Amino acid sequence: MTISPGRINTPRWLWWLLGAAAAALLSGGCAYNLVRGGHVNQKQSEKIEAGIQDLRQLHFTQPVPLVVKSQDEAAAMMEADLMRDYTDQQLKVDAVAGSLTGLYPAGIDLKAESLSLMKNQVAGFYDPHGKQMVLVEGGGNLGFWNGATQFMIQRDVVGEMLLAHELTHALQDQNFNLEASLDKVKNDDDRALALKSVAEGDATLAGFAYAAGGIDDAKATMLVANLKDLPKLLAAQAPDAPLGLSAPLLFQYSEGSNFVSEVYRRGGWSAVDALYRNPPISTHQIIHPALYFDNSAPETRITLVGYENIMAGWKKVDDDTFGELLLQVILDRNLGKQSAEIGLASCWIADRMVVLQQSKGVNVIWMLAFSDNQSASHFAVVYATLLDRLLGDSSAHRIDYRANLVLVVIGEGANYFDDLAPAIWNASTIESGGVSAHIEPAAASTAR
Repeated sequence: MTISPGRINTPRWLWWLLGAAAAALLSGGCAYNLVRGGHVNQKQSEKIEAGIQDLRQLHFTQPVPLVVKSQDEAAAMMEADLMRDYTDQQLKVDAVAGSLTGLYPAGIDLKAESLSLMKNQVAGFYDPHGKQMVLVEGGGNLGFWNGATQFMIQRDVVGEMLLAHELTHALQDQNFNLEASLDKVKNDDDRALALKSVAEGDATLAGFAYAAGGIDDAKATMLVANLKDLPKLLAAQAPDAPLGLSAPLLFQYSEGSNFVSEVYRRGGWSAVDALYRNPPISTHQIIHPALYFDNSAPETRITLVGYENIMAGWKKVDDDTFGELLLQVILDRNLGKQSAEIGLASCWIADRMVVLQQSKGVNVIWMLAFSDNQSASHFAVVYATLLDRLLGDSSAHRIDYRANLVLVVIGEGANYFDDLAPAIWNASTIESGGVSAHIEPAAASTAR
């Protein structure tokens, strides 16, 4: 379990758990009681291990030990892993930056909330550092997953399904070097979340296929439909979980399963394997699969610079991309799920955010690109109003837009925005299809 440093988005170790439960556990009613008296049922676990290799058409290159931990021991492992790559100060800055943009509620304790979500929901996880499967004795709530399997299989197989799911993660780790791939995108939460969604969609589909004795279009469609209920389940079990943490976590399973199921329909498990060589580049592609399969539009990248001299004395502590999903979360939690403006997130094509710190102050500079000029200008007005209501006079904030681009500054930099904005517009570049260009020098329009 590793974490890339300086992240505002979901810590990487949340990837290795399965929502309400992530491994087969030993609670009453399971056909496979994998843990009894603190010991693993080796015969049953070996049967599942052999079966998932056969189904997934991949092989382990080394053994995957199964170990049993108490809930407190597992929580200590999670916290130690979190702090391996973070400091308390980094987490505090990330929390402030997320609050300023509207992703998190004001005053959030990001460390405590993340660990609480983990501890309350995890039943087990694959640990890519220790290369072992950790089963949490008495952990997690398996109720939803019992229902999700019984509606198709008519028997209680949640234990074997979830262990097969986690063993698929071990296969991914050993066959595709997934941790190294995540390290390559550690400064792009959106791209990392897209890759995690591939991994979780793969593991969820494989785990279900193992328990169901195979997979076909009808079963895959029903599985994806049932996973849509995950937000309701988590809301009932953890009603206070911040949407900025829970939404990316659940997205990996629901939307990831939908995406990987489409890949499987098109080419079977070999096509799923190919995703690790050519993964989707954004949550935008996960949400809209046709953009991955059928649309050859080039990737758009923003290089956000030009603030350095004006913000001299401020230290860059994060450099990131939010993507369509987190933009959707921001609009959702601040405007309400029924707001028509949430649809603006689907017009996202790129963004880049820089977080600066000086003493106790935090400053956010964020540039977003939309599919057309009208969507950009509409978003600028909507987001300016959102920030006015969210921040009031507590934090300075200014927004400009130019063609299909929007520039947002929150914090001290907004107080000298008239100098800062032109410097950023003039120095920043947009890359599309490998061709980099400076932003057109047309006059920017001020949203606030």
